[in-house]
Amino acid sequence: MLKQISVIAENKKGAMNAIIGSISEQGVDFYNVVSNDSPEFGIIRMLCSDPEKARTVLENNGYLVKIDNVLGIEISEQVGSLNRLLKDVSDSMINIDYLYVCYIRSSDNPVAILHVPEASEVEECLQSKGYTSIRG
Repeated sequence: MLKQISVIAENKKGAMNAIIGSISEQGVDFYNVVSNDSPEFGIIRMLCSDPEKARTVLENNGYLVKIDNVLGIEISEQVGSLNRLLKDVSDSMINIDYLYVCYIRSSDNPVAILHVPEASEVEECLQSKGYTSIRG
């Protein structure tokens, strides 16, 4: 499993730079960053080299931060590979809270990041179907 940081940030000019900059200055490396916004606030989700250090830096700068376990499941670059994963998840009666696809340095393939209830059980289920999990 991977540790993902979620940060609530005001949707204003320079906010992303302030968040990423404060973490980078402490030597933390990013694997991916995804943001979702609303008119006033956004959620920035990231995978990084040291989630606990990043959380401390952000909390010390006044941000609301949460660390969640997420699954990183390798998929191929073939057309339909994400759809096959989603079908296997659906057939297993698993609900996905959200997902995004990214590349992580430790994998040559795209990685589907899934936030699901009971992540350990879902990971076992997908591994039994032949999927490879990325560890953080």
